[in-house]
Amino acid sequence: MFFLKQLALELGEHNISVNGINADKIRSGLLTSKLIKARSKSRGIDEKKYMTNNLLAKEVEAKHVAEGFLSLALANRTSAHILTIDGGNIEASLR
Repeated sequence: MFFLKQLALELGEHNISVNGINADKIRSGLLTSKLIKARSKSRGIDEKKYMTNNLLAKEVEAKHVAEGFLSLALANRTSAHILTIDGGNIEASLR
């Protein structure tokens, strides 16, 4: 995330904005069904609870992350911004 901010500082004078997404617990090639099963088991909760263990109690899907990227791409007066899309996962929030 610090690299993102550095790029924003360097590229702003060229009218190039740099933004990023901070997402958590998105089913993907990285967070596979096997890994979800293992992580939920190690925490003593079921898989649904693991995937919805955030302030909104909702699973965050890839489409929500895509919407975030689109929103930032269309925000032509925004740079050096990090949009968190995780349903409100306090343990993973940026500090």
